[in-house]
Amino acid sequence: MEEEGQNGWYHKIYEGNRTAFNSSGRRDGHTMQKVKTFFQTVWFLCISIVSPLWIGCIYMNITGHGKGYAYDLGSEADIAVFFGFVLLIFWLLAMLPVTVVLCKKCSNKRNSLIWIPLLAFAVLFAVGVCILGWTEFIKLFGFGYPA
Repeated sequence: MEEEGQNGWYHKIYEGNRTAFNSSGRRDGHTMQKVKTFFQTVWFLCISIVSPLWIGCIYMNITGHGKGYAYDLGSEADIAVFFGFVLLIFWLLAMLPVTVVLCKKCSNKRNSLIWIPLLAFAVLFAVGVCILGWTEFIKLFGFGYPA
């Protein structure tokens, strides 16, 4: 009688399935990694383009000008400052993790490629400023208003 160990029916079925799962699992894992990187890149690009407006709103709220520079918030200023800090935390949570992951992936390819995500952010930030318009962007920081 045959032992149920290495030559048993269960072992043959398990080995056959494990081999099939490993070969397809490796491909699926690689495909999922590409899909994950694709979504990280798209998220990074979108957040980079929106960053000029987002950072301008953060600045306006933190400095107490959440409704604009011509309006005196009075007692609502502390709420605007708190809202500015919440926006800052959201922006950091949206931007930093994906930037770090993309920098690591570029660094794994070649160490000198670590600058690609950072340069992409700078270029897309400039594109966002162009879309928003320089005068509107600079108004977010309090310049361009009559004194």
